[in-house]
Amino acid sequence: MSTYIQIVGRGQYLSRRAVLGAGLFAGTSLLLKACAGSSTSQSSPVGKQLVITTFAGSWEQFYRSELIPAFTANDQGTVSVIPMVSLEQVAKLKASPQSPPFDVVLLDEGPFDAAPKDLFQPVSSSLLSNYEQVLPALKSKQGWGPTTGVQAVGIAYNPKTVSSPPTSWNDLLDPHYRGRVSMQGMKTTQGTSVMVQFARMNGGGEANIESAFTLLREQLKPNLAGIAANSGALATLFQQGEIDLAPHDLNNVISLKEKGLDIDWVVPQEGGIALRPAQQIVANAANPELAAAFLNAALSQEVQTAMAAAPYYFLPANQTVKLSGILAEKLGSTTEEALTKLILLDWSLINPNRTKWIERFDKEVQA
Repeated sequence: MSTYIQIVGRGQYLSRRAVLGAGLFAGTSLLLKACAGSSTSQSSPVGKQLVITTFAGSWEQFYRSELIPAFTANDQGTVSVIPMVSLEQVAKLKASPQSPPFDVVLLDEGPFDAAPKDLFQPVSSSLLSNYEQVLPALKSKQGWGPTTGVQAVGIAYNPKTVSSPPTSWNDLLDPHYRGRVSMQGMKTTQGTSVMVQFARMNGGGEANIESAFTLLREQLKPNLAGIAANSGALATLFQQGEIDLAPHDLNNVISLKEKGLDIDWVVPQEGGIALRPAQQIVANAANPELAAAFLNAALSQEVQTAMAAAPYYFLPANQTVKLSGILAEKLGSTTEEALTKLILLDWSLINPNRTKWIERFDKEVQA
């Protein structure tokens, strides 16, 4: 797909955003309603084009198949989407705060909490007609974008090799599973969350995870078949039969199970972990009102209902959406009920130490 060129005045030029786009969009962008044979988007005037980010995998599929078509259905504008991890998104914004490469970003709560807030702009609830439908626990008290959807992290396991389903996070430490466990590293939100949870269970917490490092060294490391870089890598380990247990997102486990893989998922008795990514409007966005309209579309009952259904299985932020099927079986009939079974971590306490924890984790796992 060709890169679009913005036209200003009488001449053509590649803005900083377009130059970045030329590299970032290659092979991954979706420029809806663009003219197929031209590098110039003719479908909407300059200023009605959004450049947005999301996460690779299920989130990207959800954006392309559900959210973006719902937004563009009313001819509100064109959208280019870039899959990118949270920390990389923040780094790109830091590199060009006055001429940002994106208008709307999807960020995990940890990286967003740690990022300079002048990279973003609060969104007025008056611009979000669907804001009142958002579950209160998922609204921001500081005026930032509310949670878009929740991912529940629990324990995934192979029911053919694990005769008795796990009930506790401590089952990952059982010597019976030596060399048959995996987890994501602390560079990921999930990996950090799991280490914090181990600390919470052993006298520590978000500000002190020394007890988790003790468990890692003495009990968890012997069980690890390896550290997964992301959810996709965990899925591969399960598919290849290399592991029996791992912390994992429910939505990814359901997808694997529906493809015929021997895998199931439980909420540990100590509670699962809630990951709450949210969309944020970038400071100096070309059209903040259009960006707000995109957030509003994401929170609509129609889009949120699709989010909770196959093949995505995210917990919706919109409280009018009821859960069904395996989501209801595992977590309850509503997101509100599901959150009573999940732990909400305080990232303001985690972030000051996270960089040194990541370095230490990598060193101790590799030692």
